[in-house]
Amino acid sequence: MRTLTIVFKYIFLLISIFIANFTFAADSESEKDSEWALVTEDKDCNIKVFERWVSVDKQRARERSGKMILKCSPEDILSILSDVQKTDIWMSNVEDCHIISRISDAEWFVYTLLDAPWPVGKQDIVTKYEVTRENDRIILNIKQQGGLVAKKKGVERLDTFSAQWEIVPVSENTVDVRFTTQSTQPAKYPQWAQDPLVRKTFLNNMRKLRRHVNKG
Repeated sequence: MRTLTIVFKYIFLLISIFIANFTFAADSESEKDSEWALVTEDKDCNIKVFERWVSVDKQRARERSGKMILKCSPEDILSILSDVQKTDIWMSNVEDCHIISRISDAEWFVYTLLDAPWPVGKQDIVTKYEVTRENDRIILNIKQQGGLVAKKKGVERLDTFSAQWEIVPVSENTVDVRFTTQSTQPAKYPQWAQDPLVRKTFLNNMRKLRRHVNKG
């Protein structure tokens, strides 16, 4: 019986590796950006999550985007996103988040340490936050920044990540919020196993942010 169990585990491992390699190869062969596709949603909270593949510096990048309508002001959203001490209120698995240096009220550098459940483990990222305003529209760009913090033993550095928050007022005290992330880092595990977990975490983060700022 023990031998049979080992055989089944070995077969499952081979199948997982084959599927992962096949999916990555298929994605790499296509140079055209794919269309946004709805992958999950929370109808009660009116949150939708979309994904697509794009080409970035001759690499394939996965983009994930969440959209929701909130009853609050644009400044309410920007305030919590800019306050790194409140990051763990809406983002899962945050162990530490602090400002490395601040250039101005619209530009600063942040260190974030994540401690996700197995098999992901500890990860960190150094990013530059930059706020721009276009009429009533607020854009918060978050881009990976190298060289500011030394890598730590046992902690994986996320150095292929970028994100953007787009906050657009649609009426008085109502805003359209879109959060888009991008990464060129290859998946460690088969996408059929990894994607549902990533999507669930992404959706839950949007839900938690909504609960904290929504006034409707």
